[in-house]
Amino acid sequence: MRLLLITPHLIAGGAERDTIALAGGLANRGHRVTLVSHGGALSPEANDSGVEVVELRTHSRTPPGIARLSRELAALVAERGCDLVHTQAILPAVAARRGLGRGMPLLVTIHNLHRRWSYPLAAGLLRWAADRVLFVSDYERRNFQRGGFPDSRALTVQTGLPDAFFDVEPEPTKDRFTFLLPARIDGRKGHDDLLRAVSISGEAPFDVRIAGDGPARRALERMTGRLGVTGRVEFIGFQRDMPALLKRVNALVLPSLRESLPLSLREGFAAGLPAVATAVGGIPELVEHGRTGFLVPPRDPERLARAMEQLAVRPGLAAGMGETARRTAERRWRMGGYLDRLETVYRELLEGR
Repeated sequence: MRLLLITPHLIAGGAERDTIALAGGLANRGHRVTLVSHGGALSPEANDSGVEVVELRTHSRTPPGIARLSRELAALVAERGCDLVHTQAILPAVAARRGLGRGMPLLVTIHNLHRRWSYPLAAGLLRWAADRVLFVSDYERRNFQRGGFPDSRALTVQTGLPDAFFDVEPEPTKDRFTFLLPARIDGRKGHDDLLRAVSISGEAPFDVRIAGDGPARRALERMTGRLGVTGRVEFIGFQRDMPALLKRVNALVLPSLRESLPLSLREGFAAGLPAVATAVGGIPELVEHGRTGFLVPPRDPERLARAMEQLAVRPGLAAGMGETARRTAERRWRMGGYLDRLETVYRELLEGR
């Protein structure tokens, strides 16, 4: 198939890494893939994925910007002879439908819609633009159903992971139990609650590594000093080699305020790591409390600290949870199974034309 994949940008986020992995996986199966985005920190990974990468202003939100993108996508599809368009966000789907008309099969994957008030509007746009919509979590699918999107055109398909994550054999430091929070520092991931939890835990035998960058990093570094936990919290910035990073820690922590189906937890599970995470959004679809990790309420640093302590002082418990997590990942998130499901959807859309 000749496929056009569109994502608004290539910032260092889970949805963007999902899209790059998908593009490369499809190309490895013999499909001709063109990946369109506005570019970003992950552009080198996209260029190394074995697909054609085209930069357009796919992040446009204004009517003139969407109209311009519509024309550019129509020209690109005509030049490449694409069979199907698969977008990773709503406004690029609107632009694609506007430019391509009803003759082109159009699939949309919804990773996460951050503004709850916008579900009815988003559902209305998708009813007009999309032939089918894939949701990475049942949580997001239910929200769109309540917003008015017809369930007959909806499907929950959890994205797959590259094989490199399943090949990780953890070799963490033996001196201190180490948690990793791999997430963009933008205020939605609960970094401040994590710092308070470390402070509350006092002399508990664990440290924290924070991987990622974002607008709130400097404020968090200052907060680390005020709380007196500088020696136990390390900010390591944006990391390209996630499998290598996962190899050097004991567990993940994700105290998010809102999530859909976080890629970081799935990658950690594939690497055999348990997780302490907040019971928000689609996270309970991933973390089985007491078996693959612990779930805690959001905005509760006390409960977060106690859950982290339980893993840190009982390494045998953490190791057992990690093995259960790895088996879960093997069963649910192998890339081959994901691509099989996606190709089935593609064929159904093409046959329906």
